[in-house]
Amino acid sequence: MTRFGRAAPWFGIVGAPSEVGNVGCGAAGGPAALREGGLAARLEAAGAVVRDRGDAVGPAYDGRVEDGVCRSVAATASWSLAVRDACADVLADGGVPLMVGGDHSLALGSVAAASRHARQRGVPLYVLWFDAHPDFNTPETSPSGNTHGLPAAAACGIGHPAMLDLGGGARLLDPSRLFQFGIRSIDEGEAENLRRHRVTFHTMEAVRREGLAALVGRALEEAARHGGHVHVSFDVDGLDPAVAPGVGTPVPDGLGLEETLEAMDLLGRSGLVGSFDLVEFAPRHDRGGATLEAALALLGRFAAASSRAAGLRAAEVA
Repeated sequence: MTRFGRAAPWFGIVGAPSEVGNVGCGAAGGPAALREGGLAARLEAAGAVVRDRGDAVGPAYDGRVEDGVCRSVAATASWSLAVRDACADVLADGGVPLMVGGDHSLALGSVAAASRHARQRGVPLYVLWFDAHPDFNTPETSPSGNTHGLPAAAACGIGHPAMLDLGGGARLLDPSRLFQFGIRSIDEGEAENLRRHRVTFHTMEAVRREGLAALVGRALEEAARHGGHVHVSFDVDGLDPAVAPGVGTPVPDGLGLEETLEAMDLLGRSGLVGSFDLVEFAPRHDRGGATLEAALALLGRFAAASSRAAGLRAAEVA
């Protein structure tokens, strides 16, 4: 038996066509564009078994300001709950949930599913977060009031009560097990949150200095030492806009495609990644299909490395 129970891991696609966390960003169109662009075929060509579980369903954006600060907190929590349950079903069936969004607030739901799964298995959860932004604001520090800037903090038990309920009263993630890559746009109050809770975040300066593969490898080594479940949350705006223009909040000087593909190889080969997000792809902002192709290439590379590694493990056991 391999870690996934078969020579080729199977991926359960969970769509989350919502942008309640950043209305108007265009990310609600991401799941349909990825499917129409050949997501399942790309994963299958990489050796993976694919089961499309359809889309999570949640409320429309209502724009309601809650507690005088953030908009649509209740709607974000509702969408996150739906995502949590859909991803939890894939995990319970022995698969790897691939949540495609949608804005990044939805990661609160997929992290909640991974957290519950890790607790049931008695292992720690590690989250590797690829993004231009740390998403570690709270309602008190958010300059925009958009909930897509809150999910990493909420996963660590910090933020609006409505967004802290997904773990049934338990904190979803120890901040010391959150590793962020490609960060280059940090709000002032958010920076203090990161320091106070001792989150490991690697700016683009650190990526250029040490290399993305080395930084990701270091995080994977720690997770491996503790037998952890690794959840990857990949925001497409972590890539440089020259590579991936189809996002709602582009930030210059981001991750290059080749170095990120190398990181996907590492993640897949590790055999540790049990759940994965790809979010914030906004097809109406894309140019010439560049962002779609980059997203499919990253997921295909991860799936291929996962399949090869699972096959090797199966051969060793045999």
